[in-house]
Formats: sequence, C-alpha cells, structure tokens
Amino acid sequence: MSRSLALTPDQQSGKAAFKALVKSFGGQDAASSETGVRRQKISDMGLPNVAEFPTLDLIDDLEDRTVDMPGWPHVTHWLCRRRGGVFVPLPQGDDDADGMMRTVAEMAAEFGDVSRAVADAVCPHGPDGEEVNEREARFALDALDDLDRVSAQLRLKLSNKLKGGQS
Repeated sequence: MSRSLALTPDQQSGKAAFKALVKSFGGQDAASSETGVRRQKISDMGLPNVAEFPTLDLIDDLEDRTVDMPGWPHVTHWLCRRRGGVFVPLPQGDDDADGMMRTVAEMAAEFGDVSRAVADAVCPHGPDGEEVNEREARFALDALDDLDRVSAQLRLKLSNKLKGGQS
C-alpha cells in the first residue's frame, strides 16, 4: 500500500503551515527530540502527498515553544484563515494612556503598510500595471490581517475601560 496520495489544496496548505512551524522550532530533528515523535512521522506530517497529520497536542506544544518567532502561530493562523478570520492575540501592554498610544502608533504603522501595499499594487508604472496580481493581493491581505489584530487589541483595551476592568 502506497503512503502517497492526492490531498486537497486545503490539506496541503495546512501541511505547509505545520512544516513552517517545525522549521521555526529548529527542524525535524529538534521537534523529534523534544516531543518524542519519530523524525520520519514529523517529516510525513509536513509532506503534501502523505496522509499523516499532526495531533492538536503536537501543534500546541510546538506553537507554545515558538512564541514571537516569525510566522507564529503558524497552524493557528492557517486555521483562522481557513475559517474566514484572523488570529488576534489578547492585548499586550497596559491599558493606560501610554499603552493605548503605543497601540494607536502600532495601528498607524500597520495602516501605512496596508496603504503602501495597495498603492504599489495599483501603480500604473508597476510591473503589472494597475492589475493586482496574486502575490500583491496576498501581501496586502497579510498587511490587513496585521492591522485587524492591532485594531482588535485597541478595541478590547477601550472596551475594558468602559467595563472598568484591566486588560
């Protein structure tokens, strides 16, 4: 019986997210030695044509240990996008005036990234003219995801003030 089969594009993109998570963790050898899962099994979990998938416990363990690494949380982001949403971590920092101003400044920077991505994509002098290509659309959507996260953090901080709570 062959291990290889055709997986759906969604399954393949989920496996790519897991593969990126393992790479962020330090690679298959590191993930294997730290989790006790055989290296070959971890490899299979990242292959787009093998019907071997990571458990939730394994994903949680690896994501828990890669906080603040680029792309974190890899699989959680994939799941959120697949469900039509974005991952929004709970607010960091204080909900005092200084903390809120830092969040507003972060939001302004993210909005600048969105504006720049869209302007570059529709620039008539760009490589694709005024047509937005797939790469440009993905870049702009990623920038919007970042803006949504920061906006949601500010919204929660402000909502907590209305309730008289702390973030």
